Amino acid sequence: MLWKSLVVLAMAAMIVISATIVSGSFNTGGEWGGITRPYRFDIVRWEFENLLDKWIYRIEQVFSKDELSDEEKIELVEDFLSLDQEIKKLITDLDRAKVNGNISSTEIAHRESKIESLIAERNSLERQVEEIIECQISGILADEGLSSTLQLGGVVELLFPPVDFAFDNRLNVLIVSPRDHIDSIDTTLLRPDMTLEEKIDVETKVEDTGYSALVEQVGAVATYPSTVPSSSSVEYLLSKIAHEWVHHYLFFRPLGQKYWKNYDMTTINETVANVAGRDIGSLTYQRYYAEEAIEGCQQTEDTSAPAFDFNKEMRETRLTVDEFLAQGKIDKAEDYMRERRQFLEDNGYYIRKLNQAYFAFYGTYSDMPSSVNPIGGHVKELREQSASPGDFIRTASQITSYDDLLTLLNGQSLE
Repeated sequence: MLWKSLVVLAMAAMIVISATIVSGSFNTGGEWGGITRPYRFDIVRWEFENLLDKWIYRIEQVFSKDELSDEEKIELVEDFLSLDQEIKKLITDLDRAKVNGNISSTEIAHRESKIESLIAERNSLERQVEEIIECQISGILADEGLSSTLQLGGVVELLFPPVDFAFDNRLNVLIVSPRDHIDSIDTTLLRPDMTLEEKIDVETKVEDTGYSALVEQVGAVATYPSTVPSSSSVEYLLSKIAHEWVHHYLFFRPLGQKYWKNYDMTTINETVANVAGRDIGSLTYQRYYAEEAIEGCQQTEDTSAPAFDFNKEMRETRLTVDEFLAQGKIDKAEDYMRERRQFLEDNGYYIRKLNQAYFAFYGTYSDMPSSVNPIGGHVKELREQSASPGDFIRTASQITSYDDLLTLLNGQSLE
């Protein structure tokens, strides 16, 4: 009914105000405001434009009598992602042909016309696909006991905040860390269309002030709606959308409100969102998409050890860097990271820039190989102690400090 959409719309308007406060923490600018200003991403404008478009679409759907079956919805999502990957491949192939100079102007025009046609087709499906995925994840979250039952002229299941995301290109973020230890002291969201030369220019100017800097793409951002890039993997996409929803959920609870208190709390927040996002994404995938993915595809288990263990090498790199920095050997640590970056590339793992800022950024996800923070293991242990993903999210949401996390692991409740 229309009134239901209006109620949710009113709630979403309230959420966007709150989410803007959170996302505003990225755009601190600070000492480097003049450097990043030309490339700054306008979060508030993006949020309001996308929120308005999405909710106009939802209200329009109230009056639409067309109802797709679950099978048709799944097919539509898969077709959209397949179409998106085809577009990306065509663009990459065209760019390569232009660089090599082995393509005529006529062929360029033909390929560009085809790409434009496919983009128009993809864009026509975008809002519908977003709505389908949001409903699928919302159903899983409701099953996990994360929704509320209200009496509003009848029984209404209300998930707060609503799952809401929009497909968009991957944003860039500037991460700044001291050189003498690893710590994220500033993060600024930047536009997704920055060239490599622009990224290097920003990094160089920040480094000239005596800090370590990195401009890196982010997978998704918890604006509202969250901005999420498309993916060739449905399960990965579902996990990223769920990850950002967990941030929205936590914002209204103690853990999310302590996000910026210190590095440990940022790490706990991100790791909880990672763990819970994978759980919810996997459950959504298993319910709606797994059967089709398995059909006609018999997988064999590969028990052989990997020729090159990236996780092991990254952990060793981080531990060695920390040791050098603790001894005050900054130049030696930086020389070592440059050597290791080349070593990783020689073994098939390309990292554009490996420095203190890189580890400061990826270290907040303490279940990643670039982190040596014990928080990752503690959060995983808390998940193992929890009866379900929903129970884990509710329990973790009450954490206000690292000590709270340890208290929960010891089987004690938080006062």
